Amino acid sequence: MIKKIARKSFLEKYPNFPTVSPYRNRYFFPETYDSYILYADAKSAVSLCRSLTKELSKLIQVLNFDHLSCLGDANIPWLFRDHDYKPVKEGLDYLVQKKVSKSFSGALKVDVVDLPDFLRHIFWLVRCNGVVFIPHFSDSEFNVLISICQYGNIHFSTLNKEADIVFNEAILQTELYIPDDNKCRGFKIAHRKSTNR
Repeated sequence: MIKKIARKSFLEKYPNFPTVSPYRNRYFFPETYDSYILYADAKSAVSLCRSLTKELSKLIQVLNFDHLSCLGDANIPWLFRDHDYKPVKEGLDYLVQKKVSKSFSGALKVDVVDLPDFLRHIFWLVRCNGVVFIPHFSDSEFNVLISICQYGNIHFSTLNKEADIVFNEAILQTELYIPDDNKCRGFKIAHRKSTNR
């Protein structure tokens, strides 16, 4: 199930969630314990989407989160931009099916069961500029922050020591990798290679 939460209510509950103010040209990101760049092997954008969706969903299950909440860092509606590219159009249609209106800019609470499908659509919406903000995910206790960038990498931040310990154990149960230099960069999809753990 996907539940909508008003932006104001969500930020009152999670005031340290990443936000951007276009009027003040300011970006807020909370202090983190540690941050990681995760990526999956793939030979095409389609297989990257498949691998990333599967492995990130697996990581969330291993971390024992029953849901994630997702909010864009800017106060811009989810359906702000129309798009003709088929995977992006499918992502926008998916949000409409989940009762997201043209004016809704709030958070989406996604149960772990619905997460793989939701992440697949988020991957394409971010990769092809179907949304004009960065969607960030967090658990109900605000222990981690997760986002997927346009290169198909997962940006994973732990917000406390306990979450960091659990994450470093959980990542070993997935096919996600941390580059040796832990830097985000746009690998050519056909040449994405994993580093040794």
